[in-house]
Amino acid sequence: MSNHESVSSESIQNTEAEGDQGVSSEPESQETADDLFVAEFAGTSGIGEIESVAGFDPARALREGTEAQEVPITKELEALQDAATLEFLEPETVCGRDDRVRISPATNIPWRWICQLIITFPGGRFIGTGWFIGPRTVMTAGHCVYSKGAGGWAQKIEVIPGMDSASRPFGSQVGTSFRSVKGWTNSTNPNYDYGAIILPNNDLGNRVGYFGFANLSDSELNNLTVNNSGYPGDKPFGTQWFNAGRITQVTDRKIYYMVDTYGGQSGSPVWRLLNGQRHGVGIHAYGGCPNSATRIVKPVFDNMLAWRNLGF
Repeated sequence: MSNHESVSSESIQNTEAEGDQGVSSEPESQETADDLFVAEFAGTSGIGEIESVAGFDPARALREGTEAQEVPITKELEALQDAATLEFLEPETVCGRDDRVRISPATNIPWRWICQLIITFPGGRFIGTGWFIGPRTVMTAGHCVYSKGAGGWAQKIEVIPGMDSASRPFGSQVGTSFRSVKGWTNSTNPNYDYGAIILPNNDLGNRVGYFGFANLSDSELNNLTVNNSGYPGDKPFGTQWFNAGRITQVTDRKIYYMVDTYGGQSGSPVWRLLNGQRHGVGIHAYGGCPNSATRIVKPVFDNMLAWRNLGF
């Protein structure tokens, strides 16, 4: 791909701490009612101040939950199913020879931008994957935040960046505020299967950093080499696994590839690495060989940007 092609697309740059915005022109795609935000599920507020009390260390209180932790992996955690199991018949798939590689430790860029999700729905607990796109914003699949089969909106989601088995090198945060679009929550349309977790504050996102994302054209996506990493359910709980491959098909709303994945990686990033910049181009969600992702087209990009800006 030429440098000219790389700047012809609308994109938000990845960053370690603060978001550098890089936007250029691209014809807008038609926005439909299905692209509109669903009525907001705001959850509970996590913003507040600490009373000044003699002998109490507020700095330590703010650090709790964001420091490195070792949390034992219980049989209950190991038994959690992928959040997609109640919505779809086609599981995420290993295509041909399994050449996935474990990421350990997962504390470097970009692995620490990718998160194990422990999702609590009214109908039970499940696993998924998410990725930071802003200080408070974690992108994921729509079925990780809203599942008709599991009772509707998630009640809470624990977000654990860079998790590596029992190690939680950056701690975790619990989100109770979620976003999605009507095409998913009203119609369960796979073309609109994307959503976001809004964390209570920006401490964790500013500490680990976050991906950029881009709205690429058909010609830029066709045959593009892309990366994927997430937390599959067929591997030991809390371990991150990587694979890469070429996009084999592009449609208006989906991208397809022979990248090896498995249930539990729903919501993980499909990203392009070019000139040191990492841009998400899809939100992984489906199997079938080829596996597929919800494509980041203009309306998806705009929604992601709005959700990302909640952290600034």
